[in-house]
This record gives sequence, C-alpha cells and structure tokens, in this order.
Amino acid sequence: MSTPIELVGLSKWFGKTRAVDDVSLTIEGGKLFFLLGPSGCGKTTLLRLIAGFMEPTKGSIKFGSRDVTRLPPNKRNAGMVFQSYALWPHMSVRENVEFGLKSRKVPRADRKARVDRALDAVQMLDKAERKPTQLSGGQQQRVALARALVVEPDVLLLDEPLSNLDAKLRNELREEIRRICRATDVTAVYVTHDQKEALSMADGMAVMSAGKIMQVGGPRELYERPRDRFVADFMGATNMFEGTVAERNGASVVVRTGVGPLRAAATSNPPAASGVVHCMVRPESVRLVDAGAAQNGHNILHTKHLETIYLGEMAQHWLEARSPNGDSAAQKLRVFEMNPRRAYAPGEAVSVAIDPREVVLLTE
Repeated sequence: MSTPIELVGLSKWFGKTRAVDDVSLTIEGGKLFFLLGPSGCGKTTLLRLIAGFMEPTKGSIKFGSRDVTRLPPNKRNAGMVFQSYALWPHMSVRENVEFGLKSRKVPRADRKARVDRALDAVQMLDKAERKPTQLSGGQQQRVALARALVVEPDVLLLDEPLSNLDAKLRNELREEIRRICRATDVTAVYVTHDQKEALSMADGMAVMSAGKIMQVGGPRELYERPRDRFVADFMGATNMFEGTVAERNGASVVVRTGVGPLRAAATSNPPAASGVVHCMVRPESVRLVDAGAAQNGHNILHTKHLETIYLGEMAQHWLEARSPNGDSAAQKLRVFEMNPRRAYAPGEAVSVAIDPREVVLLTE
C-alpha cells in the first residue's frame, strides 16, 4: 500500500529568514506531486526537510502513520534522486545501484534480483557493467533513479532531476519517470521551477512563494483557475486587464477595463468583489477573427498589430488594444495562434474574440 505524506505547520528558519513558513500539506499516497516555484521560494528546503537532510524549526512530518520529523535520512526509507546524479565513478552501474542494498544488509541473492528489476525498469539492464563515465547524461539519471527505487522506498524524492539534460532527453525522461512512478505505486515528491515539466507530469502540485504555499491543486486547476496574480503569472503567459465591476447578473460579470468592457462567465468565477479586479486571459484563449465578426456572446476587441514572432507550429502576436472611446492608455495584448496561415503587417487592424468562460477574475 502506498504511503501518504503529511506536513503540519512545518517551518525552517535561518536566522530571520523563513525559508519554509508554516507549511501544512497532505500528499496522497501513490501520487506524483510537484513543488513548484521560482528560485529562492523554499521548495528545495521543503524537500530536504522531507528527506531528513535538515531538521525543521517547528512542525511535523509523517509518512503514513509514522512520525519521521526527527529521524535521520537513513531511517525514513526515502529514496532521493539529485540534480547532479551523484554516482560513484569508480563503481559499475550495478554496483552503484546495489550500494543501498548492501548498506541495509540485504542478502546477496536478493540483491541481484532487486538490482536487475530496478535496472530493467529504467531500461538500463544491458549497461549494468559499464562505468558512469561511459554513459550519457540521460543514462546516468536513469541509473540514479534505479538506485533510489531499488531500496523499495516509501517515498521517492526528486530534486530537479532533469535540469542538466537537453530538451529532447528531458521529454523522454518525463514520460519514463511518470511511467515508473505509476508502475511502482510509490509516493513521489518532485521539485522543479519548470512549469511545463510540472503540467505534463503531475497528479498534483503546490506553487510556493517566499516559503509559503500559494495554491495546491491539479495541473489544469492551477493553470486555468489560479487564485491570485502570482500563481497566474508563474504558471504561464498571461494578459492582465485591471478594471472595476460594472454589472453583475446570474450568468456573467462585466468589468470596465482600459480596453473596454470585458464579460466574464459568473459560473466559472467566484463572486467578484467591489473595487479593483484583474481579468486574466491566457494568450491561447484569444482568437483572431475577421473584422465585423458577429459577437456570438464573445468579447470582441479591435486592435492594431505590433509584431509577430513565428515559431513554426505557433505564432506569437503582439497587438495594441485601446478602449473604444480612446480615454485610456493603450495596452499590449499577447495572442498565441496555432498553425498560423498568414502574416500581419505592422499597424494592420486586427479583431480578436475572447470567450467569457476564458476570462478569470482575480482580486489580488
């Protein structure tokens, strides 16, 4: 049975600096859970507290029903995969993977079978007798993963394990790590600052800032329905329009903004507070339409083309939007167009449509 992780009021202070600040979090057993945030947000410190490499200033850590808060790393039954691989160069692949079993005094016959299974799981069994220096970076990271898994840990901890690899290898190993975690049913905590990595792999995630957890949820929830501007901006590109609520009814909320009124679906937004609100619209939610297109319930903005960055399968357009009566400063609008078929000239008039269901209201 997989092991859940429970953190209660967990803090780590370095003098007056609160690297981890009163974090309470429950990670469901058997899930691949991501700690995500910018550099210095406390995610690696939190992982090291879970691993036992640091003692918390206060709070508790449980693996299942077992309180591991004051246990050293070797007593927690947690496997660790580091960014730097941390393989011993004088040992073969097999010896590297076997090392943890030897230190646990596992009988030789059992050691061989378990090492073979672990190497087979990461598709490295045919390279068992090679030295780490004879392997590529991706292969070394597979060995590091096998070494962590061979001890049959209750919890698998991964500290930015793919950051040293090129883009193609990262994509391959993302799929491999997710497959292995599902096959072994291990509870995994994965630290990264790479949003795409987290969105493509995670069962659940927590976004951190200044030692605190800002939001917890699934990938789709955090990307599409962030709770505040920090999470919205961190999870991907955004267009943000500041305004005030002008109208409310059961189906929608109308916000008066610097580019004109924007209608947001009330069913997909919390009740809008009075005063200033922010309308978040992801660039891929903005559609280019013909001038004079019927509104059909959508927000229609008439803009001016500034520039386009062509990326092959996608074009990133920068447009200039103004309010219809011209009483406010122009605002840049970013649009992602998949499979672009035409080029726009600088200064060309461009109309765009935004579905009210794609307008997310944020009050902070």
